[in-house]
Amino acid sequence: MYSFEESVLILLNSIEGLYSHKQLELLSLYDSAKDLFDNFSRTKSLACSVVSENLYEKILQKLNQQEINKIVNNLVKDEIKVTTIFSSDYPQKLKDIPDPPTVLYYKGDLNLTKKLSIAVVGSRKCTGYGAKVVELFVKQLAPHDFVIISGMAFGIDEAAHNAAIEYNAKTIAVMGSGFNHIYPAQHRGLAKIIQKEGLLITEFYPDQKPQPYHFPMRNRIVSGLSDGLLIVEAGQKSGTHTTLNHALDQGKNVYIIPNDIFSFSSLGSNEMIKSLQGSMVTSPKDILDDFGLNPDKPKQTLQFDFNETQIINVLKEGQKHFSELLSQTGLGITELNFKLSTLEINGVVTKSAGNFYRLTMEVI
Repeated sequence: MYSFEESVLILLNSIEGLYSHKQLELLSLYDSAKDLFDNFSRTKSLACSVVSENLYEKILQKLNQQEINKIVNNLVKDEIKVTTIFSSDYPQKLKDIPDPPTVLYYKGDLNLTKKLSIAVVGSRKCTGYGAKVVELFVKQLAPHDFVIISGMAFGIDEAAHNAAIEYNAKTIAVMGSGFNHIYPAQHRGLAKIIQKEGLLITEFYPDQKPQPYHFPMRNRIVSGLSDGLLIVEAGQKSGTHTTLNHALDQGKNVYIIPNDIFSFSSLGSNEMIKSLQGSMVTSPKDILDDFGLNPDKPKQTLQFDFNETQIINVLKEGQKHFSELLSQTGLGITELNFKLSTLEINGVVTKSAGNFYRLTMEVI
């Protein structure tokens, strides 16, 4: 079912405390996953240049074929699917972020990660105003096939998933725990709906319980899978700040709803607006315009040459980094720069921070 390389990575990911960047660092010390598997017990000093001695012993204890078989069999039994950074179906959007998760466990439709999407996040203690804003935006974005992404927490996250379900939009929930520990427990019913109708996904092994430090880690995936981040409400010490920072590092578009200056739930988001010029939105139309999806404008039929068509077809999959466009189109740097500039001038694509590009109009 999984290649040996994938199986070893899944095993490493099952070890508490051995997170993605450490897994990749460890693997980089060996010629291959098989080399690590075969020689780990004889290369303690090498391995301990990356991991602690305590973590080395944990890995050594589990690094055997019997443990791999046990893990894979349990995943199959529990109908939990897996993709790894070595897998062909691993989400392309996550390959472009600074710290991609090495393993993703999921239930539902992984193809949703390729679709146009918006992450909707905010306070766990959202106000009635915040809930109304979420409903308004999701309701008007849904007809344009936006996938709604959030973290399945209380408050704004919950409102976003529920609005997506109500208005027939697909939704992705990124968890901060493993499948055997749905959190919060009150959202088990919501989780079942999402895994059936959308996608429930996590980088945490099924037995891993939610921990406070898991949620900032989860937030980089929430923003990483999205084409834009919508912040509805956030207090001064809200975890939403970490999602915002990840989005900025990843070159995502950020949209922030202005709020009541007297509301505790608004202090953080209002400060974000002050520090991020051009981030404030007051209508779903602002986002639709930014993505070239203004419903009042007819779809445009334009003529493109072969190289421009190549670029457009790649960008139809979602936002891409310049280096990714180079590899997927086969164009040279000079030619690609020229064609991207032409497409930008014509309003077909836009460039964002970090040298990322995306389509800004619906091209027939």
